[in-house]
Amino acid sequence: MTPVRFKTIISGALKSWDLDKDLTIEMNGLSCLIIEKSGLLVKVVFEEQAFGNIWKISKVGEKERVHPSVGATLKSLSLILSPNRPVGRVIFAK
Repeated sequence: MTPVRFKTIISGALKSWDLDKDLTIEMNGLSCLIIEKSGLLVKVVFEEQAFGNIWKISKVGEKERVHPSVGATLKSLSLILSPNRPVGRVIFAK
């Protein structure tokens, strides 16, 4: 994973969910803060561990969520940022 690819995944997901106009993203290498106008903070981190890659999602006031894949991470992130949106199972990459 590179910082450019990480940014592409996160910003692309937000754009596909039509949330990119309502959120601010502060990128820092392989992590980012997603800030809603309401003040909601969500932190997303990608880490390479000895046992494999993990994605961590932290929402202020909630337990951290840890996922082994980008698909599970995006589903979880979608449920946090847009809880009323139907969950899809297909991800397309450019």
